[in-house]
Amino acid sequence: IAAVNQIVKIRKLNRAIGESLKLLYNYRCQICGENISEDMSQYRVESHHLDPFVKSLNNNAENQIIVCPNHHRIIHRARPVFDRRKLIFVYQNGVEDRIILNQHL
Repeated sequence: IAAVNQIVKIRKLNRAIGESLKLLYNYRCQICGENISEDMSQYRVESHHLDPFVKSLNNNAENQIIVCPNHHRIIHRARPVFDRRKLIFVYQNGVEDRIILNQHL
């Protein structure tokens, strides 16, 4: 048995920032504008980090958007490029998804 010293990086995510953004957008996706669960009195949106949190450790509001589960899954699988100046996601096939609700970016 050997003793080893290690440096461990701990990532601490403040979920209150994402929750505040969800309230700001009234639980609507910033891309499609929909609250997909509104008819069932549910709130189903998710916070997405524009620069991945695991790499940037940036949990600021300027690094998050509020999206429906469908857009969130598409963004993670297709990995579009986000143009901050134009506020659009550009996919490899040329399709663009514009952020239509913006009160914080």
